[in-house]
Amino acid sequence: MITGYRLLFGLALRRERILAPVTVVIFVLVNLATAASIASAYGTPEKRRLLAAGPGANAAFRFLLGDTVHIQSIASATVWRAGLFMIAALGVCTVLMVVRQTRREEELGRAELIRSGVVGPLAPTAAAASVASLFGIAVAAPMSLMLFGFGADAASVGIVFAQYAGTALAAVGVGLLTAQVAATGHIGNLVGASVVLVGYLLRGIPDATGDVGWLRWISPVGWAQVMDPFGANNAWPLLADLAVLAGCGAAAGWVAGHRDLGGGLIAPRPGPAGTDRLPNVEAMVAQTSTPLLRSWLGGLGVYALVIGFMGPSVDQLAQGNQLVTDVLSARLGGIGLSTVFAVTMTSILAVAAGAWAVTLAERMRTEEASGRAEAVLATPTARGRYFLAYALVAGGGLVAAMVVTAVCIVVGNGIAGGGWATPAAHQAQIAAVQLPAMFVIGALVVALYAVAPVLVHLGWPVVVVALLLGPLSGMFNLPQWVDDLSPFTHVPLVPVEPMRWLPVVVMLCVAGGLVLVGWISFRHRDIG
Repeated sequence: MITGYRLLFGLALRRERILAPVTVVIFVLVNLATAASIASAYGTPEKRRLLAAGPGANAAFRFLLGDTVHIQSIASATVWRAGLFMIAALGVCTVLMVVRQTRREEELGRAELIRSGVVGPLAPTAAAASVASLFGIAVAAPMSLMLFGFGADAASVGIVFAQYAGTALAAVGVGLLTAQVAATGHIGNLVGASVVLVGYLLRGIPDATGDVGWLRWISPVGWAQVMDPFGANNAWPLLADLAVLAGCGAAAGWVAGHRDLGGGLIAPRPGPAGTDRLPNVEAMVAQTSTPLLRSWLGGLGVYALVIGFMGPSVDQLAQGNQLVTDVLSARLGGIGLSTVFAVTMTSILAVAAGAWAVTLAERMRTEEASGRAEAVLATPTARGRYFLAYALVAGGGLVAAMVVTAVCIVVGNGIAGGGWATPAAHQAQIAAVQLPAMFVIGALVVALYAVAPVLVHLGWPVVVVALLLGPLSGMFNLPQWVDDLSPFTHVPLVPVEPMRWLPVVVMLCVAGGLVLVGWISFRHRDIG
């Protein structure tokens, strides 16, 4: 059943030789930056008690981060500030890796080629599960061991390791099953990631309301919270994670042995046999890209609603830290801290929305590898027009993402009692000025595809670097010229600061230049 496992395991490791290490480094850097910020702002027990009484007592923050029961040390406060969010992020990354190694390979036709050799029917699935499990452990080890440097004890470090590793292993099982029942990699990613993220959101309800505590027991992220590091240090919920891995893995193996290669229970809805609503290549690209865009807009919208809900109470962030309060009062004048929070979070969501362009470029690569792009270009469709159609859809998706983000933040803020008119006016400005930086990221990604399809994968590191050197640059204290590499560093901070038009014009020109480079490159390189 798993003949050829060792060879496929090595092949799967090789495929992840760049993306997996980069992801591990990003997790560790974010955790280190969080710990450093906690040590700087809340370095004494008194300040950490005020942290628990301020942001820790707010329902919105408890919903996102959990209850502040144990923040007696910098290590425990770091686990509270970043723990559950980073644990959920690891679960999502693990699901994406499993789907990438299984259903995605099948979708591209490479799995069929491998299965034509002396390979057992379950060997590809077993290899993907092994590599994804190692990835989860590779993230869990440094994320927990680094806490020794911030005052953690050995038992609590072990439980933090169990939180990350257990959630990752459960996510491996979820990814294996969704990759088998979904007919495409996109659907597999969407369903698997949704299972993890819905569990993360559901476990936040008892933290925010103090009721329905049973919701913590229905998802791997909730089990991670129940482990309670620096408190009860319960390791036994790890058994539930292992049960999910074993159960979903067994179900995935059964489905893999009984379905047709390329088949699945959840498939895209077939389109009509014919239509007159796609008169040109631009309409075709827009139509085929719409389902992918909807999933991105849905995820951004949900997160933006949560951010908007937090807005009216965000002023409690500075409670207990007089230095922070004085600095903010001197710099912001009449602008509230909630507006600054909206600027920062909208910038982070703008970077996340920029990943939509990477996903679309990956789709372009798939269309070319499968031969569908060549079939379209065999019609009276110019190469340049085909490329510009995708570039236009990429830009339109970025605009739609910012519109959805702005609307959802305003709605969440209004529901939470923060008002409507003034927040709406501010949020419209905040969202609009993010677009030039987003266009630079999108244009760079599609230009990478146009130069060589294999370069598309560099789009993910580009997005991560834009985030770390842009909205999160204050965590690392890097030289200014390094921060300037991110286009989001140059976004005007309206309405906190006066509008600056020069960086906006420059970024629009850079984006246009990158699209031109891509247009020229795509017209002259070989297809396929």
